[in-house]
Amino acid sequence: MIEYLYLTGGAADRRRLESELRAAGRLLAAGEAPAAAERLHAIVGRSILPPGQEANARYLLGRALGACGDRLGTAREWSLVLRLDAAAAPPQPLMDADEFESVAEAALAELPRELLDQLQNVAILVTDRPSEEMVAGGIDPRILGLYHGVPMTRRSISFGAPYADTIHLFRANLERVCATRAALAERIRIAVLHETAHYFGYTEQQLRRMGLA
Repeated sequence: MIEYLYLTGGAADRRRLESELRAAGRLLAAGEAPAAAERLHAIVGRSILPPGQEANARYLLGRALGACGDRLGTAREWSLVLRLDAAAAPPQPLMDADEFESVAEAALAELPRELLDQLQNVAILVTDRPSEEMVAGGIDPRILGLYHGVPMTRRSISFGAPYADTIHLFRANLERVCATRAALAERIRIAVLHETAHYFGYTEQQLRRMGLA
């Protein structure tokens, strides 16, 4: 049985916890999801953890449970991550809402006119994070962007119209992975182009080769 205790919140405890989380992450990456889930269950089940580290532990646990086929377990853990991340968000964002939207619009403007014309009926929504309903349905609470709709390559006349296409950008999640405004601007750019490419039918593998994943 794995037993650890984190009561003082001191530097040594934090380092030990980070080491345990890295070890669980390595197990998950190696395809040993049950072992990773067991270790992570032990971590989140003991004493009070610092909110940020609890969120990281539950996020990994959700991934491990998903790899084990436990979708309800993933939704449960990730719903908690959504709330913990919201509670831990910095009071001052790197960009205000207007600047964020301006950067996203500039990224769209990089596209050729013929592609922009095809995007006229696609809604682009900026929210802080995925909704609780999205996360309950299996969406990663820390996802940066999301395309929801039917890619153009899968459409047919018989499918019907109009298509309900939406590109979501998750502002707080994008801010979370960036330390500077310049880094955030580039992340927004990549997220916009990534999700737009999904609309045009590109796969994740293709986007990785293009440097957009």
